[in-house]
Amino acid sequence: MLPDLDNLLILFEKIHKGGFDTSKELKWGFFFVNDNKEGLERVFDELKDHGYLMEKLESDDEEWTLQVSKVDILTAEKLHKRNIAFNALAAHCNVDLYDGWDVEKL
Repeated sequence: MLPDLDNLLILFEKIHKGGFDTSKELKWGFFFVNDNKEGLERVFDELKDHGYLMEKLESDDEEWTLQVSKVDILTAEKLHKRNIAFNALAAHCNVDLYDGWDVEKL
């Protein structure tokens, strides 16, 4: 995922208009994709001690997807930094792709 702070600022405006209060805790989901399960397990091993939960680790016969989540308060700037860090984590764990994020109300 290419981190883009300007795009995140626009998305956060849309999130606010959609009724999300980003000054309060929300459930943030993050996605990683790889051709094998082991790389994704290494990613989760790095994240689990930082309050992340594994939502799913599944295969569609072509690739594996890991979804982790964390209840957190994030600004666009904090999410931008997290996107950069997750790209670096994916590279460190030899994972093909950090594929982005989503957000849910609690």
